[in-house]
Amino acid sequence: MNLAAEAQVVAALSRRSIAVQFRRSQLLLPTFVLPLMLLAVIASGTSAAQALPQFPGVDSYLGFVVPGTLIQGALLAGLTSGAAVASDVEFGFFDRLLTAPVRRTSLVLGRQAGTLALSVLQSSFFLTVAFVFGARYPGGPLAVLGAIGLAAITAVGLGGIASAIALRTGSLALMQSIFPFVFVLLFTAPAFFPRELLTPALRDAAEYNPLTYIVEAVRGMLTDTGIGDPLTGLLAAVSLAVATTALATFALRERLRTQ
Repeated sequence: MNLAAEAQVVAALSRRSIAVQFRRSQLLLPTFVLPLMLLAVIASGTSAAQALPQFPGVDSYLGFVVPGTLIQGALLAGLTSGAAVASDVEFGFFDRLLTAPVRRTSLVLGRQAGTLALSVLQSSFFLTVAFVFGARYPGGPLAVLGAIGLAAITAVGLGGIASAIALRTGSLALMQSIFPFVFVLLFTAPAFFPRELLTPALRDAAEYNPLTYIVEAVRGMLTDTGIGDPLTGLLAAVSLAVATTALATFALRERLRTQ
């Protein structure tokens, strides 16, 4: 199969992935509603932290915490992608895909492309809602686009992990049960508070969490505070996406080998 034909397969699988998400409210609603609910709780309940000496000088507290919402959305997009893969495996659709004359890597890339597109929609929605309620983005339109791009690449990274687990287990129930554990990644990163305000244990853990560098890069771009390095954040996000997509591809090959 030539490159153009493979790209068409990936695009078709990506469109199906998005269509499935929008047809299944139990997969779609949490990815759009839960991050906004947490954002509302954080923004209303912890805004006094802005007065602390260690807190960076920002004009909009809501604008400061919204990067955490983007990364939470990326986590949920990746996890729901894995749940959709597990559902396809469990109910036989994935086996039908395997009979099609396409490269097996296209099956993984198609799902990952759908995750990327879903994250772009999520992030755009979150940023728009936050702006309506008072968030401001001094970094400007380019910074907003950069933040959306970083969140989307991060979603691909988390989607790779979730897809690998789904392909190895084929269990939708297992995928649903790991949701709480994945959020450890979010809360051991400075998603809603600067690193300086984390407890010493969390601060130490944050140094080894790739989401730390991604969320700080997003925050630096949106708030124009100099927090984080966009290139470091991009490197962390791309490395995560490449590594986990390779992991999902390996899981698919192992599934084919053992069938």
